[in-house]
Amino acid sequence: MHRPTRADWRTTWPKSVLLIGVLLLTIQACKNAKSPQAVSPDPQLKASSCLEDLNLQRVDQALERCNAVVVSHPGDPVPLTDRSLIQTLMGRDDEACADVSQAISLLKDQNKSRDPLLEHELDVRQQSCKQRATMTGNG
Repeated sequence: MHRPTRADWRTTWPKSVLLIGVLLLTIQACKNAKSPQAVSPDPQLKASSCLEDLNLQRVDQALERCNAVVVSHPGDPVPLTDRSLIQTLMGRDDEACADVSQAISLLKDQNKSRDPLLEHELDVRQQSCKQRATMTGNG
C-alpha cells in the first residue's frame, strides 16, 4: 500500500505566512477605515454645508464632509438630501435611496412648515428610487 506523501513544511510554510500576513493587513485596514458612524458631531457645521465647495473630481471628500454634516444635524432632512445626491454621483444608488427615504420620514415628522421645494425634490428622488427598484426586480 502506498502512503500519500505529506507536504514538506518548507513548501507550505511560505503560503501560511503569506495568508496570515494578508489577514492581518485586512484586519488593520478595517480598523483604520472611516465609517459614517466614526464621525463626531461638529456644531460649527451648517446643515446646508454638504455641497459647499463641491469638487466633482473629489466626490469622496464631499461624502466625508457630508457624513459629518449628517451626524451633526440628525433631525434635519437637508443633509440627507444632499448626501443622497453625492451618493448618486458615486453610483451608490441603494445608499442614496436609503437617505431619501430617511429624509422623507424626517420631513413628515416636522411639525413646522415644510419647505415645498425640498418636499418636491424628495418626491422626485423617491419616484426615481421606486422606478429603479422596479427595473431591477426589487419593487
